[in-house]
Amino acid sequence: MRVTEIVRQKALIRNLIVATGIFFASLVVGTLVGQDAVEGLLREFGAVLEPLASTGNPSVLLLLIIFINNAIKALGLIFLGILLGLPPLLFVAVNGFILGGLGSTLASVKGWEYVVASFVPHGVIEIPVILLVTALGLTVGMESLRWLVRKESRAKLQLSNGLKVYVRWILPGLAVAAIIEAFVTPLLIGLVNAD
Repeated sequence: MRVTEIVRQKALIRNLIVATGIFFASLVVGTLVGQDAVEGLLREFGAVLEPLASTGNPSVLLLLIIFINNAIKALGLIFLGILLGLPPLLFVAVNGFILGGLGSTLASVKGWEYVVASFVPHGVIEIPVILLVTALGLTVGMESLRWLVRKESRAKLQLSNGLKVYVRWILPGLAVAAIIEAFVTPLLIGLVNAD
């Protein structure tokens, strides 16, 4: 089955809609109540990235860190979908909550222009890619549930399909998003800060 046929499957489209709904619902909840939870994460994240500032070319190192981190997580979500789709659902909900809380926190400190410059350039690629990965994991999870209740299951086929989509669409999408996040986003943030 070709990749374009895989992503047109009704089950995958349905799961993509579910993943998108959960992401945006948790994003709203995070925006409304997630500021306190995110402040601690910001401090930890800052401590992790601080050594990058002392390297000769932090953008290349940051690019590699972002890409490898996202590629591993995306692959894990497809495989962990076998656990009835719960890990992908939890991942997308937590990330929506964190993104909402982080956006709200940054907006209150630096303004919405800063938030847009920080998230939108790479987010327009990265978020749909992660939602697609979540849908792939959910599709594997639905087939695992069928197996669990002793119905005919195509879990192996869906896992194989997920890996095809991962190689053809997910990895390239994550690479482009990482390039934008490492090289373009800092420039836009600098322009916003200069105003």
